[in-house]
Amino acid sequence: MDEEQYKTMIVEKYQGDFDHCYRLHQFVQAALVNNKWFTKNHHDAAVLYIRPRAFKAYDSVRRLCEVAACEDAAVVLRSLVNLRAVARWISLVDPEKRSKKYLGWYWIERNERATESPEKFSAAEIANIQARFDVEKTQFEFTNKKGNAFAKTWYQPEAMTIFDLFKQAGIEEVYQNAYRPLSATEHSDVMAYLPMFANAKMVDGETKLEVQSDANVAKYLQAAFLSFADILRTCDMTIPLAEGTELRDVVIAGMEFYKSKSLPKAVPSEPDLSDPPKE
Repeated sequence: MDEEQYKTMIVEKYQGDFDHCYRLHQFVQAALVNNKWFTKNHHDAAVLYIRPRAFKAYDSVRRLCEVAACEDAAVVLRSLVNLRAVARWISLVDPEKRSKKYLGWYWIERNERATESPEKFSAAEIANIQARFDVEKTQFEFTNKKGNAFAKTWYQPEAMTIFDLFKQAGIEEVYQNAYRPLSATEHSDVMAYLPMFANAKMVDGETKLEVQSDANVAKYLQAAFLSFADILRTCDMTIPLAEGTELRDVVIAGMEFYKSKSLPKAVPSEPDLSDPPKE
């Protein structure tokens, strides 16, 4: 069986799941072509970065699931789930201030790189980076019990950990059911190999690992759809992607489909990715 035949087999096996993912993908892809890139503030700018980034991650998860490359899909899906929390967190309280921090962190990172490896930058570049760093750094300075401190991530001190970010964004269950188990695959913990040995089969008296397991395809497509749809909803509150109700209709149809498949223990429509995969 060649790659195209294998892809066709996987897509047909999970036809309903792929159909809704394809429909959302096609609508957003067409709408992004006509996206207006004018921004009047930092929040607009953040939205116009987040939305296409989310689209690319969503598309990558779909493509990887088509060939049951689930471990690789999990890594990208984790990034998409994280972006869901970021988009929500920014939009909830003082979006302009939080967006400014989100974008301003670029100069904190650039300054760190220029400090560590000055030979990779020209004198003019270092001077420009230092000037921008001096402007942006004050929003990352704060005081704690030990005295003066500097943020280690762009969302500190409002949220000190990624868990805080999810919790404050109102999606703590997404952290527990999706982000956390996906992190095991991202960091190559032993749980990353669960689909291989959980679905192992006896062949000629020997245990054969299910290396190309497709056990997580449906769950990952569902999680990707819901995370991407949530990001689109959040971004649309600031800059609508398109006119009319087609996007809403596509999302509602997909959510109804996935809701009908949700496991009893999961939050409605939200897949629990910590469950042992079964083919």
